[in-house]
Amino acid sequence: GNETSGNTSSDNVPEQNSKPSRRKETAPRAEKSRLKVDKVVVHEIEDYYQLPDGARFMNRNGMPDVWEYRVIEHVRAHNVEHVYKVARVKLTDGTFTSTMEHPLKNLGGIFSPELLARLLCLKYDFSMPENREIRLLAREGIHISNTTLNSYIHNGIAKLKEFIEDVFKEFVQRAKYLMVDETTELVGVETKEGKAYRRKYLWAFFAKHIKMVYYHYNNGSRSSDAAKSFLEYFMGTISTDGYTVYRMYDGEDSKVLHIGCWTHCRRLWVDALPSDRTAMDIIDPIGEMFRNEDLFRMMKLSGEQIKERRLKLTGPILERIHHKVVIMMQDAKIMANELMRKAVNYTIHQWKSLRNILKDGSAEISNNLCEQRMKPVKLLLKNCMNIGSEDAAENSAFIFSLIESCKLNDIAPQDYLKHLFECILYGKDCDKKALLPCFYKPEC
Repeated sequence: GNETSGNTSSDNVPEQNSKPSRRKETAPRAEKSRLKVDKVVVHEIEDYYQLPDGARFMNRNGMPDVWEYRVIEHVRAHNVEHVYKVARVKLTDGTFTSTMEHPLKNLGGIFSPELLARLLCLKYDFSMPENREIRLLAREGIHISNTTLNSYIHNGIAKLKEFIEDVFKEFVQRAKYLMVDETTELVGVETKEGKAYRRKYLWAFFAKHIKMVYYHYNNGSRSSDAAKSFLEYFMGTISTDGYTVYRMYDGEDSKVLHIGCWTHCRRLWVDALPSDRTAMDIIDPIGEMFRNEDLFRMMKLSGEQIKERRLKLTGPILERIHHKVVIMMQDAKIMANELMRKAVNYTIHQWKSLRNILKDGSAEISNNLCEQRMKPVKLLLKNCMNIGSEDAAENSAFIFSLIESCKLNDIAPQDYLKHLFECILYGKDCDKKALLPCFYKPEC
């Protein structure tokens, strides 16, 4: 049998009797931690219980046998309206003033930093349309129109942009490595016939190593000028899909190293597989590359170490793939298959950027991480149908930048936005770089 006594050395067990277990290894369970609540109230036994005469508490292993019940109480939010009486004053020089300015003048509305941050997170973090926010506020006793709410929200975002957008954008632009993607959204535009909705484009520039993402809206354009407007002075590595605009970085004199996405490439071969099993000749080695990447990640290798291993392990795989694809391209039967032809042409046309993974070990071989940054945008559009006007599209792009960067850095977006609004409102002298999500500490 496989059972051995506790004193038996593993060296004495015949090798042929040692059978590998078929049970899959399970991930270690995370340690239980207390919920992150605002306040914890501990009720000691003597606070609510009086021991009857003659009774005693039971012990276990010499210690009182005590356990805990946990109850989570929700204290409903309450909203307080502050009404300030204000009077005009005539000064001795004949000029007039008032006893005070609007206390929230710098935020462009009547919502406090806490409430404004909450409303922004409900919409842009939890994808709640404004009409639902209005119903939620009404149930809490705040009755406000859609137009007014929209105005206060976008006034608040405009203040955030004015306060920190330039610093945020410049810091992302200075990253050594960016993952880039673009997606569509419906934006309201004015036409001769009135208001209409047009499909526009939103870009995401994800600085993976500093956990920051900047959403770039350039009049809804998907042209090369839109990419250049953000990457004009960039000198580093970018990962992208196969969109033709990115080929401008494939030239020999380019200061940008362009790396293609092997997930996009693989997807085309998988699509072609049902029509031609030859596609497996490419799918299998691509899978081998991804297994190597998983291994590098588990080993926590540096960028230089990954580059060395890619040259040694991935380089030969790439040569095999290229050799097979070139042969397929010369096969009339394969090229007559529309899906296979599409996969072959994509791989050949993108080969330079796909092979560039050998030049930078800090870059990913897949652009999926950047694609995932688009999910919050799509979730909001699913619930709201459109993003609003051109101005709303620009504002939404920046508030998504702040909120998603907070989430990447494990920062509560609502607390973070509240802090920024307080800096704006009270004129706090803060280092704006220290306020970026990748550096942010609540005490700064």
